[in-house]
Amino acid sequence: MIRRLLANMAIGIVALAAAADRPALVPSREASVLYRVTNADTAPIEVRVTTAAGGSPMRLDMPDRTYMLVDASARNMAMVVPDEQMVLKLPYQDGPQTHFQLNDRMRFTRRAPGTVASVRCTTWDVVVDNARGTMCISDDGIMLRSLGVDETGRRNLIEAVSVSYAPATAGEFMPPPDFSEMAATPDGPVPVGPPQALPPLALPP
Repeated sequence: MIRRLLANMAIGIVALAAAADRPALVPSREASVLYRVTNADTAPIEVRVTTAAGGSPMRLDMPDRTYMLVDASARNMAMVVPDEQMVLKLPYQDGPQTHFQLNDRMRFTRRAPGTVASVRCTTWDVVVDNARGTMCISDDGIMLRSLGVDETGRRNLIEAVSVSYAPATAGEFMPPPDFSEMAATPDGPVPVGPPQALPPLALPP
C-alpha cells in the first residue's frame, strides 16, 4: 500500500515537472520590443510592440504610423489612424497581435540557451495547431525570436531588433481623446456615439 502510494506520488511529481517545463506565457514586466518581421513572399517590415506586465494592454506600432491597441482583459481592440485623426473600434478577435503572443495551446520542448537583441533567452521547439517552429523566449516571458512554418508550408521569421524596459509614456495605451471614433461594421465604418439632433422642421407660414 505504501509502495503504491509512493509510486503514485512519484508519477504526479514527474507530471508536474513536465507541465512546468515551459516558458512564461505572458511578460512579467513591461517592455517595448522592435521586431523585424519577414514573411515568405514579402519584404521585411518593422513593428514595435509595447506590452504591460501581464500581457495586457498591448500596443502595436505599424510602419505606416497607424497603431493597434489591444486590451485582452476588457476584450477591446482599436486601430488608431493619426493621419485621419480617427479611432476605428474593432471586434475583439485574433489579429496581428497574436503573432507576438504565446498561448496555452502551444506545446513546448526545451532546446538550448540563446541571445537575441542582447537579451538572454531559451530556445524551444513549438507546435500549435498545424504549425510548428522554434522560439527564443526570455525568462520574463518576452518572445524574442520566432521562426515557424505555417500549415501552408510558408516560413515566417519574427526577430527582436531592440528591447527596452523603460516605462510607457502617459497615454501610450489609450487613443487620443480628440480623435473621432468609428466602429467597424460589415457595411463599413460608422460613427460611434449618440446621433446628432436634427434641426427643427420649418413649417410654412
